[in-house]
Amino acid sequence: MPIFLTAEVQNVEFLAKNMRDENGTIFADSGVVVSSERYLITAEKARFDTETKDLELFGNISMFRDSDEAARSDYLFINLEKENGNFSNFFLFNQGSKLWVNCGNVSATSESYLANKAVVSSCDVEEPDWKITFTSGELNKQSSFLHLYNALFYAGDVPVFYLPYFAFPTDDTRRTGLLRPEMGYEKDEGFFYKQPFYIAPHDEWDLEIDPQARLDRGHGFYGVFRFADSPYSNGRFTAGIFKEKNAYAQAEDLKNGKHYGYSFTYDRSALISAFLGNSTEDGLMLDLKYLNDIDYLNLQESGSNNFDRLITSRLNYFLRDENNYMGVYSKYFIDTDQSSNDYTLQEIPTFQYHKFSDSVFANNFQYSIDAQYHNYYRKTGLEAQQFEFQLPVTMYWQMFDDMLRFGISENIYLMRVNYEGISVGDNYGQYFRNYHALSAYTDLAKAYDGFFHKIYFGAEYIIPSFEKKKGYLDRDEFVPINTEAEQILFNFKQYFYDSGGRKILSHAMRQPYYFENYDYKYAPLENRIDLDITSFLSLSNELQYSHKNGEIVKSLSYLSYENRAADFYLSHTYNENEDNNYIAFSINSRIFKNSSIFGEIQYDIGESFTKAWNIGFAQSKNCWDYRIVYKEDIAPKLTSAGKASSVGKRGIYLLFNLYPLGGIKYEYSLAESSKDL
Repeated sequence: MPIFLTAEVQNVEFLAKNMRDENGTIFADSGVVVSSERYLITAEKARFDTETKDLELFGNISMFRDSDEAARSDYLFINLEKENGNFSNFFLFNQGSKLWVNCGNVSATSESYLANKAVVSSCDVEEPDWKITFTSGELNKQSSFLHLYNALFYAGDVPVFYLPYFAFPTDDTRRTGLLRPEMGYEKDEGFFYKQPFYIAPHDEWDLEIDPQARLDRGHGFYGVFRFADSPYSNGRFTAGIFKEKNAYAQAEDLKNGKHYGYSFTYDRSALISAFLGNSTEDGLMLDLKYLNDIDYLNLQESGSNNFDRLITSRLNYFLRDENNYMGVYSKYFIDTDQSSNDYTLQEIPTFQYHKFSDSVFANNFQYSIDAQYHNYYRKTGLEAQQFEFQLPVTMYWQMFDDMLRFGISENIYLMRVNYEGISVGDNYGQYFRNYHALSAYTDLAKAYDGFFHKIYFGAEYIIPSFEKKKGYLDRDEFVPINTEAEQILFNFKQYFYDSGGRKILSHAMRQPYYFENYDYKYAPLENRIDLDITSFLSLSNELQYSHKNGEIVKSLSYLSYENRAADFYLSHTYNENEDNNYIAFSINSRIFKNSSIFGEIQYDIGESFTKAWNIGFAQSKNCWDYRIVYKEDIAPKLTSAGKASSVGKRGIYLLFNLYPLGGIKYEYSLAESSKDL
C-alpha cells in the first residue's frame, strides 16, 4: 500500500511504496512522487529532512514545473524553504519556446537556474541543425530570459561565430529589448544597418525605435508608438527623419536633403454610443499623414518602395441608430509629384445625414432622405462649397403570390454650389431635378437534382419630370451633378449552389438604355461572373463593354488556386479611361517538404515594361527558417527641379530566423539609371 505524507512547507506531498522516518529524516523509495502547486517530481529514491527542509532525490528524476517546463536529472538537491539547490546531468525543456538546455551541473535559486558548460538549442536533441555552447548561463524563471556568456554558435557541428555575451527570451511575452536587425548593401548607398529597439513597460502601449545608417547616403531615425486607450480602440503614431549626405543628394539631384514626416492612425468604436442606448452605434477613424517627399516612405524599410502619387489623410466619424445615420468625413491629399501642394484640391469636411427607408401612411409606402455638404479647399485656385439633397418616395406591391413585384417612386434632387478663390463669372451654381421611376422585378428560387438555382430579374423605367439649372455648373474638379436621363435600367442576377450549400457560380448583369441620346443610347454593359470551379480553384471577371465604341473599356479578372502543394494568383487589370493595362502573377509552390519556391511579376502591357518582379526560395523547419529573394522594381524620387523621377533597383534579400532567438535580414541591391515618371 502506498503511504502519503504531507510536509508543512509549501503544501508539498510525498508518495512512495516504501517510506520510513528515522529521527526526523524521511527516506522513501520505489515510485517516489513529490508534488506541490507548481511542481511534480518523480524519482527512484528520496530523502527529506523535516527540520532543515532539505530534499534529495536520486536516480532517473523527472520534474515538471507549471504546464510548460520539463527537466530530467540523475541527482537533485533542493531546500524547500529557500528554493535553492543543485542538479547533476541536467536536461531542461521549455514547451512554449521549444528550447532545451543540456549541461553537467546546475545550481538553482528561487529566481533562476545557473549552468556551466552547457548546450542550448530548439532543434532535434540527437543531431541539432544549430546549437549554442556556452561556459556559463542563467535562465530567469520569472522573466523567462536566458543569459549566455562566452557563447559559440554552431551550424550543425561547424562553429560559425563567437559572442562574449548573448541573451534572448524563451517565450513570447512582450518585453523591452533589441529586435531583429536589418543589414544590407546597395551600390549607391553602401552598407545599410538598422537596429530596432523595443520598449514595452505596459500592456496598454509600446514604443519601437528604429535608428538606421546607410554608409554612403546618410542616416535616419524612425519610431512608432502603439497604444490602446480603451477596450474599443487602438492607435499608432509614427514619425521619422532621414538626413542625406551632401555628396549623395547632389549626385542623385534630390530636391530635399532631409526627408521627414509623421502619421497618426486611430480607430475607436463606442465613442459616445455607449451613453445613448443599445440601438445606437458610432465609430471614429483617423488616418493622418504628412511628409515632405516620397523618400520618407521609401527609407523606412530596406527594399520598400511606395508607388502612390497621392498620399491621403482621412478623418471619418459616423453615428447611427435604427432610423438615422450621420457622418463627418475629411480628405487631405499630398501630391508627391509636385514641389508645392498649394494647388491640390482638398475635401475638408463633408457632412452627411441619411434617413433610412421608413414607412409613411402605410407599410408599402416608404421614403428616405439623404443630405450632404462638401467643402472643397486649396490655397491657390478655385474653391467650392456644395450642398446636395435627395428625397425618394416609393410605393410597393406584389402580384401572383409574390412572384412579381412592382414599385412607383417620386424622386427629388437639389444641388447648390458656391465658388470662391477666382472669378468664374457667376459665383454660384444651382440645379433642381424631379424624376419618376417605375420598377418591376421577380425573385425566384428552385431546387434541382444536385444543385439549387436562385434568379432575379428586374427593370426600372426612369422618367425625367422637371429640371432647372442656374448659375455656373461646369467645373470638372468638383462632384458632378447627379442628373438622370429618360432610361430603362435592366438588372439580372443568378446564383447556383451545390447540394451541400456551397455557392458555385454567381452572375450579375446591368444594362441602361437611354431614350434620349445621352452620350449614346446604350450605356456600357456591366457584367460580373464569380465561379468557384472547385474548393481550391476560383475564377472571376468584372467588365464594362462600350456599345458606342464596340469594345471593352474596363476589365478586372482574377484566377486563384490554393491547395497544400501550391497556390498561385493571376490578375489582369484594364481601364481605358485611366490608361491602365497590366497583369500581376504570383506563385508559391510547396512541392518540397518544409520548403517552397515562390515568385511574383507585375507587367505593364500598355507601356511594355516590367514594373516589378521577384523569385525566391524558402525553407522552414521546427527550429529555423530562411528566405532568399531576388527582386527588381522601380523606386520613385523627387528631383531638385520638382519633377517625379524613378530609379530601377535590383537586389538579393536574405531573411534568416532561429526559433525563438530571432533572426537577421540582409539586402544586397544595385541601382540603375533614373528616368522621369
